This record gives sequence, structure tokens and C-alpha cells, in this order.
Amino acid sequence: YLQAAEKLRDSIKAIMLYLRAAKAFREGGRIMMINLCNSRIWESYTMLREGKFEENSDNLHMFKVAGDYFMDNDDFRKAAIIYHDIAEKALDSGRLLLAGEFYRNTGVCYQKMNNLDEAVSSYIKAADLYFSCQKYFEAAWNYCKAGFLLIHLYRFREASAVAEKAKLACREGQVEIFLRDLIRICKSLSRGQIYEATEDWQRIKWKLSREYTHLVENSFRIARMKWGN
Repeated sequence: YLQAAEKLRDSIKAIMLYLRAAKAFREGGRIMMINLCNSRIWESYTMLREGKFEENSDNLHMFKVAGDYFMDNDDFRKAAIIYHDIAEKALDSGRLLLAGEFYRNTGVCYQKMNNLDEAVSSYIKAADLYFSCQKYFEAAWNYCKAGFLLIHLYRFREASAVAEKAKLACREGQVEIFLRDLIRICKSLSRGQIYEATEDWQRIKWKLSREYTHLVENSFRIARMKWGN
């Protein structure tokens, strides 16, 4: 795989072959060769990116695979760049749902890097696109994540506005599950209604992943610092 990829440097097919080589080297525990493949994947992607790659479905899928590879290996910066690039390409070609998914992935990467401004921007773009595609649960979920991150950034008025968008998405999609409670918590914290938020949180926090629980509980901490109760 590596030898074949080297003959096709800076092409989409080369990226595919480098990814296969990296997987094989990982199974064999060849760390130096894995690092070489990682470098080659990024070099090839960078060259294609500068050359304005074609935005057909096959190419976008292959670049997504490369983004997933870097994300799975905790290289969130490279993954974020790839996801954002292909989100823009998908958006330009009118594939709104696909663009929404790539923006969401971009947001995840920026959140992992603690770049909350970029994470918020990406989640809101994803949510707007999901809403336009009538994927109301996904829209509400991404608006809600953006809302809690805005609280982390002390942008409480914006957090309240985003929570309203999440509430609208729930209403449009007739979403009745715990997400409505989560949105209400976000809105309450953005307005300093700590007691009301605490009551809702005690009822639903067991339903969430550890990562999301950490996000919400940090929001409580910041809201108490802001509102003093």
C-alpha cells in the first residue's frame, strides 16, 4: 500500500492507500511507519486543498475518511481543517444535510481543542442546516450544545437566543424527549434562574453521557459566578 501510494503522491487515491497502509502498520505496531503515513496523508491533502479539489461525492467521502482518521487519532486540528473544507464544498454544491454533518464534526473537533468560539460557530451552522433540512432533533441538539458553550464564554444573551432556536426546532419536530428539559436548563442558566435549572437537571442528568454532563455542570458553575446564586 505504501509503495503504491508513493507512486501516486498528492492524489485522492494516494490518500486512500496511505490510510490502508497506516491501518496495516498499526496492526503490526510499526509506530515510525504510522507517523510517516500520517505525514503523507496530510501532505497529499494539503496539495489537493491548494489545488481546489473537485467536490463530487466520492471525493468528499474520501476526505471525510481522512478527517475521521485524524479525529480517531486525536489530531483534532487536522481533522477540523478537513471537515470544515468539505463542509464548505458540500454547502457550495447544495448538499445541505451533508454540509450540516461536516460542520457538526468540525464543532466537535474545535470543542476537543477548547477553541469554543469556533466550536459555537460550527455547531450553529450545523444546526441551521439541519433545521432547513427538517432534521429538527439534530438541529435542536446542536443549538443546545452551542448554547452551553456560549455560557462558558460568558455570552449569556447569545446563549438565550440560541436556546430559543433549539426550542423552536423541538416544537417543529414535535420532540418530546429529555432534550426539551436540556434546552430549558440552558435558557434558565443564561437568565440567571439557577434554582429552576437545578430542578430540571436533577431529573435528567442520569440520561446523558459523562462528557455532556461535564459540559452542563461547568455551565452551572459559570452561571453561578455570573449571577451570584
